[in-house]
Amino acid sequence: MPVYKVIDLSAPEMAQARRAITLILTRHEPWPAFVLDRDWTVLAANDAAQRLVRLMLGESRMARPMNLMRLFLAPDELRRHIVNWPAWAGALLARARREAAAAPDDAVLQSVVRDLVALADADQLIAGEGAPSPEPLCELRFLSQSRALGLIPTTLAFATPADPALAGLRIEAFLPSDDESETLLLALAGGA
Repeated sequence: MPVYKVIDLSAPEMAQARRAITLILTRHEPWPAFVLDRDWTVLAANDAAQRLVRLMLGESRMARPMNLMRLFLAPDELRRHIVNWPAWAGALLARARREAAAAPDDAVLQSVVRDLVALADADQLIAGEGAPSPEPLCELRFLSQSRALGLIPTTLAFATPADPALAGLRIEAFLPSDDESETLLLALAGGA
């Protein structure tokens, strides 16, 4: 049975990983990026990701712990701002189920996936009811305060981690899907 320890990025032996993560997050600005553990718990986020959450959910949301999947899927989180929620949620839940199937002995991951699927309408999305056929890249489309924003998700991971905790760590980085989204992200960062 695999044993996954909690990632302590402040530990001295994590100095190289910390440096790499910091470089990725800062160099990805002004595009949003989140550092996640294997259960999608947000361990860190760059300024652009924090601006996006604040824009959509307000300053107070930053004070509570975040799980990125729950942030996108829960009715009281970003879901209400996602224009293409059925396609986006269907893609996320399919990914969550694939990852859980690949780690059947990971009780925490299995529990998180069960919680995500239990969210409203999730079972219908996984079954394909009401969800449109996915595009080659599943774009995330937001509408908040009359501002439209399209993002393309990417995932980065360490290629050869010797530490089991680092093996589960990943960075979810988003890129603007169109010129208008790029302009909006630059403006939010104070660069346009």
